[in-house]
Amino acid sequence: MKVIQKIIILLAITISLNAQSLADIKICIDPGHGGHSSDDRFIPATGFWESDANWEKANLLKPMLTDLGATVIITRSGNEDSDDLGLSVRAQIANQNNVDIFHSIHSNGFQGTSNYTLMLYKGTDSSPVFPQAKTMGSIMMNDIWEHHRTTNKYNRGDQSFLGFYLGVLNPLTMPGVLSEGSFHDYIPESWRLMSSLYRAHEAKAITKSFLEYFSGGNFTTGQIAGIVRDPLETVNYYYIATTNDGKKPVNNLKVTLQPGDIVVNGDDNNNGFFFFDKVEPGTYKLIFEAENFEKDSSNVTVTADKITFADKNLDIVPDLTPPSVVSAYPENGQENVSTKDQIIIEFDIRMDKSSTQGAFTLSPIVSGSFSWENADKRLVFTPTTGFSANKTYTFGINANAKSYFGVNISESASFSFTTRQKLNLVSNYPSDNEEDVSRTVKIIIEFDGAINQNSVFNNINFTDAQNNFVPVSVDNDAYSEGKIIFEPLNPLPGNSSFKIDLKSGLEDIEGLTLGENYEINFTTGPEQSNYGTILDNLEANNGWKDPEYSGSTTGTDPDNTTFSISTTRKVNGNSSGLIKYVFTESNGVCRVYRLPELVLGTSTNDEFGIWAYGDNSNNQLQFWFRDGASQNQVYNFGVINWTGWKLLTVPMSEIGGTGEKKFHSVVIKKNAEGKEVGELYFDDLQIGVLVSVDDNNFTSLPIKFELNQNYPNPFNPTTSIEYSVPSNEYVSLKVYDILGNEIAQLVNEQKSAGSYSVNFNAANLASGVYFYKITAGSFTQIRKMMLLK
Repeated sequence: MKVIQKIIILLAITISLNAQSLADIKICIDPGHGGHSSDDRFIPATGFWESDANWEKANLLKPMLTDLGATVIITRSGNEDSDDLGLSVRAQIANQNNVDIFHSIHSNGFQGTSNYTLMLYKGTDSSPVFPQAKTMGSIMMNDIWEHHRTTNKYNRGDQSFLGFYLGVLNPLTMPGVLSEGSFHDYIPESWRLMSSLYRAHEAKAITKSFLEYFSGGNFTTGQIAGIVRDPLETVNYYYIATTNDGKKPVNNLKVTLQPGDIVVNGDDNNNGFFFFDKVEPGTYKLIFEAENFEKDSSNVTVTADKITFADKNLDIVPDLTPPSVVSAYPENGQENVSTKDQIIIEFDIRMDKSSTQGAFTLSPIVSGSFSWENADKRLVFTPTTGFSANKTYTFGINANAKSYFGVNISESASFSFTTRQKLNLVSNYPSDNEEDVSRTVKIIIEFDGAINQNSVFNNINFTDAQNNFVPVSVDNDAYSEGKIIFEPLNPLPGNSSFKIDLKSGLEDIEGLTLGENYEINFTTGPEQSNYGTILDNLEANNGWKDPEYSGSTTGTDPDNTTFSISTTRKVNGNSSGLIKYVFTESNGVCRVYRLPELVLGTSTNDEFGIWAYGDNSNNQLQFWFRDGASQNQVYNFGVINWTGWKLLTVPMSEIGGTGEKKFHSVVIKKNAEGKEVGELYFDDLQIGVLVSVDDNNFTSLPIKFELNQNYPNPFNPTTSIEYSVPSNEYVSLKVYDILGNEIAQLVNEQKSAGSYSVNFNAANLASGVYFYKITAGSFTQIRKMMLLK
């Protein structure tokens, strides 16, 4: 349970219950949510958990109410997952204790751009189930709004606002309200809600509401609160423009109240908030102190039963050291700089904007605008239309630049750079003349600039050996990353040649062209198919664990390193396994473990097979096995240097150890030259005997009759038709026109078990739709193809 910060309470005189009293009043306080369970609200940017804040507010509120004579029941006793009671259970606690009123404490969240106060009661706006609840909602709405200074306030019936009855209010037998004091996903407010002082401030507002609702009198003392900010520094997150939340709050502040010498210390949670409670009416002096800021003070007047806000802007302590330039972009002598880049100059001291911008030099002259970042220590120059290509520029800061404190720069600084002259090809997969490329290859071509999508169509061709265009699917999101990524719509024929032509007119978004033609040739590998008994077809998760389940996984980002069943890619069926990984260390390991482990048997003639869709990450791929002595045996398959599906095989004879072997893990290890981010699909784990055709290639016997779609399709004038027969059969393959007339007989002979490919030349035929039909034993299948001339 979170330790509750003690709030400093100023008590000049003893306050009699006759002045303000909740004697004989029984109140149920419900801190919403509980523990860090799935229904809690977490804000990663600030570390805020709603259950923590609700719990502390309730525990700060309870003594405020009991000091006034109230009896207080809190629905939960801690902030563990086990304390997250059901909504009806919370209401039942109030009912069983026969309380006078129920109040559930919450904060709100939506899209991070709102910050209003909302009160909810059971019923509609015009017909509350308990009219007293609407009255209480109106009182508390105003008090919380006044204390938190949110942008607006609402008091609504849950049925009108939400369209249903709230589960925590619906079972109540007495008036009840739920407060959404402010929005925890609005980052400035989220930081404030991290402050125990701010939570106490809200508890005070709620206490005041109960006093007013029960006619318990007014406080004879007042409060002082406020936020201390640096007026010269802007926050780096969203803020509502009509507020002061754009100015950065001061951390670790010290505020002293005089007379009395009472001190309140702020925290380091980027809120700058301070709060004094139970201050006698009168005039006081506040003294503000914080490291690197000038000591300052303000006079305030306190009124009974009121809150006085004393926000303060602090000036930083003058630094009379001469400023200097600590770095610049582009660096001196840098080449191939983007024509769209900015010039950035970093200083070691906050600078005077006017004199520094006047001291900025650039030759040749380019029009542009200035902006400032990092507390005015970073000057950014943005050219209006960009720099010219293949040109050298010199920029710098002369001796007239001054710091914010009026001290001239220690010495002038000068830098030069040269802009890019053309679009450059950085890398490509496949590489030129690469062999054994997957039939489902993902082609990745990377450049040194973001690609102008409009220039792609006429400046890149993907063709087969007959110069037919290959239909492809394109990743349109890759252009902005300087990549052209595409893959064939249908698997490419095996053992076939293909060519990618990049033309000189290909252009990036800066208008720079490739300037020369490139040709990338590659050859696909042999056709592959399943050859054995399928052990796991990945149609469902049959025991695969997330990488974090394994103690072997290390040096990864756990939130983004995952295993899932994916329908995006598959070899057969509807899905495959997908490993997504993000390495954070150079020796990172991502292990995906399967339990139960897959029994492979003892035969050394068998081979373990697994289909893998590579990501060309150049990381190491391993398969882990268990031998008969339950010892782990690691098989290093090699580097993931391909894209597309490939059937990977591991001879059982090469797995270490003796006895019955079991497979249990797919492992990806970070290589020195490997990528930090990647993904690997895998499918159809199997065991069986793989038939060798020659010393270099492996093929397999088909397990079923199959007639594949011709490729390419549409075609002009030639296309390939592939088919498979699992046993010796007499095979007939014929082509028909749309009227059913036989056009050609491509196969009419006995065929042994295997996979075949036959070419069809339609040079003498007219454009149109044609059909091809295979008959093999009792098997018959017809497919359609289109000739376009």
